[in-house]
Amino acid sequence: MAIIQPPARLPLSGIKWRCAEPAIVNRSGWTNTSKVVGLPGAGLWSATGTFVTIIGERAALRWRGFFTALRGQRNSFPLIATERVRQTAIANPLVAAGAGSADALPLKGLPANATVLLNGELMTVPLPSGHQRLVCLTADLVSDAAGAALARFGPELGEVPVENAVVEIGTPFALVRQTSEPPGWDVDVGQTYTFPFAVEEAR
Repeated sequence: MAIIQPPARLPLSGIKWRCAEPAIVNRSGWTNTSKVVGLPGAGLWSATGTFVTIIGERAALRWRGFFTALRGQRNSFPLIATERVRQTAIANPLVAAGAGSADALPLKGLPANATVLLNGELMTVPLPSGHQRLVCLTADLVSDAAGAALARFGPELGEVPVENAVVEIGTPFALVRQTSEPPGWDVDVGQTYTFPFAVEEAR
């Protein structure tokens, strides 16, 4: 599987992000109490959106080539997960010692005594398998006097990141593959091009 870089930020007029968290719910028929069993690290991001209409074949060429290069579901690409050009101007931190595979990650290399990111903002964490894990913060990311911080987020990582790996906080993204079958494009009157867009996390 190859990672294909888009020719530009994808021109989407709207996008729906979802993260499925698998769980089994067992409910008692007598008491109506329930027990929920989840599978940490199994959360899966997906996104569907509307690709803007492109007028003219020449203007559509690079996108036609990009979607063809994906080879259907065989290759993946990074999908930027924020609406802003950059989520923050602060330099990307590094994974600190003591990292785990769950929903908290120690970071270092941040400005001292700063609120780096807010609850609900995003990060992309590189994992040993080569996967890039998009996570959403569940608490503000606040550094201490040494520039260290503990990020709390969901979904769980599922793998233990390597110490000193670079965590993307400026332009967080999900590594995704197409789910629309068969992939391709539509051409209407006046050489107006549209491309179907439905993806899920490539894992």
